[in-house]
Amino acid sequence: MGLFDMFTKEGRLRKHARVMADRNTLPEDREVSERWLLDEGSGQALYALLKRFDVRISQQIVDTQEKERLYDRLFALGEDLDGPLLQFVRAASNRTWPLKLLEARQGTDAAVGLVVELLAAEQGTASFEPERKRHLLVWLADHVHPTVVETATPFLSDFDEEVRYAAAEAMLAQEDEAARPALAAVLADDKEESMRLKHRIATVFSRKGWRVEDPDAVSGSLPTGFRVLDDGRLVAA
Repeated sequence: MGLFDMFTKEGRLRKHARVMADRNTLPEDREVSERWLLDEGSGQALYALLKRFDVRISQQIVDTQEKERLYDRLFALGEDLDGPLLQFVRAASNRTWPLKLLEARQGTDAAVGLVVELLAAEQGTASFEPERKRHLLVWLADHVHPTVVETATPFLSDFDEEVRYAAAEAMLAQEDEAARPALAAVLADDKEESMRLKHRIATVFSRKGWRVEDPDAVSGSLPTGFRVLDDGRLVAA
């Protein structure tokens, strides 16, 4: 930063934004920058504050305390936060806290709608960052919503096992039999190598009494500990 920048609002904003995004900054320095940016209150300043949620410091307790404090202060801003928050959620690496803010500010439908939009964008790209998809699907698994089954289904065939597992969990969490055909197809898929995934699905099918359409196809691909009855129901072997 040049000497002149130190005496301009733009220069100070950039300085405090860097502090908030630096995991090596001292907590007391982050607190000073946090208060300055809150007082400044522009869209740029609020976006800079939100970037703190993308930073994880080594002191986990301090990290959580700081994020809880920032969450409360940002929530108190009301509608002034909405524009920068929507912009940040789309770009964030870690969306847990921003989505929590969005849901608190605008409701579950708005938050789920944005997650559905983000997952659709991920589905349309050859992304080799599976964590972005997994985090969104894990977030969906904590919400019961009529769009979840349709949204998560394409990710049952993702190249990454953790993404496939997260998609199945999101669908199973809906307690909706609309998820049954797609999940049954995973059980029947002899190319699916994840027995952990198949075991999780089979466990729920057995508990719920859900049937599979093609017992013969499924019987040859079930994980150890399950068998399929003639009527398509799965039971513990």
